Amino acid sequence: MIIRRIATVANDVTEDVDDWSSVESKLVFEREYVEGLYKLNKFDHVLVIFGFHRKRKVAMKVHPMHDPTKPLVGVFASRSPKRPNRIGLTRVELISVKGNIVTVKGLDAYDGSPVFDVKPPADEIDY
Repeated sequence: MIIRRIATVANDVTEDVDDWSSVESKLVFEREYVEGLYKLNKFDHVLVIFGFHRKRKVAMKVHPMHDPTKPLVGVFASRSPKRPNRIGLTRVELISVKGNIVTVKGLDAYDGSPVFDVKPPADEIDY
């Protein structure tokens, strides 16, 4: 399988953040994919599939939210980035779509992360 970068995350985040919910990010789309953004702005939220572009260890058990006071859970029962495949998925608030820039809020991705796909959540599709 070949997965291509369609956009890149642009924000000020270079280290872990305690609360990602207020982080605003721009998804800067490659020009060849801009046509695919047609009518995306009609949604309140989108799902962003992105890559963890920094080297991270893989762990099968983790403390949720990197908090050692929380009991261990399996990595697949968490949102930890310490996964076998370096792929993230987050439902985010859609702020705007302007040209090749999609602005979202709540994306838990660092500046420079590759974006592989964006799609509306099933509960917002009405066509």
